[in-house]
Amino acid sequence: MLASRIILVVMVCGSSLVLFTNLYALRKAKRLESAGVRVEGECVGHYRPSGGYVGAVCAYSAGPGQELTVRSSRCSVAPVETDDVVEVVHGPGRPERAMLLFEASARVGYDTALSVVTGAMWMSATAGLVFAL
Repeated sequence: MLASRIILVVMVCGSSLVLFTNLYALRKAKRLESAGVRVEGECVGHYRPSGGYVGAVCAYSAGPGQELTVRSSRCSVAPVETDDVVEVVHGPGRPERAMLLFEASARVGYDTALSVVTGAMWMSATAGLVFAL
C-alpha cells in the first residue's frame, strides 16, 4: 500500500511539473500566434546542436535599424533551407521574443494535445491518491 502511494505521489508531482511547464509554453505560443506582429524573415544559416539535429537561423527586421535573428527548434532535417523566406511572429513591443510562425502554429496544437494527456494523467493520479488515503 505504501509503495502505491509513493508511486501516485511521484506521478502527481511529475505530471504537475510537465503540465505547468507545458501550459506556460502553450500560453506563450498562443499569445504570439494571435497577437504577435508578423514580419517576413529569411533563413541565413543553420546550427547543429549535439545529437545529429539541425535548426535554422532566420533574420528578420523589427523596424528601422532593428535586425534580429530567431532560431527554429532543432529537427532531424532542416525545417527550411538557407535563403528561404519565412514568416516570423514577434511580441508587440518586444521584438526579441520571436518564433517562426509555422512553429508557433504547430506548437499550439502539440502543446494542447500534450496538456490534455498530462492533465488526464494528473487527474487520475490525484484521484488514485485520494482513494488510497
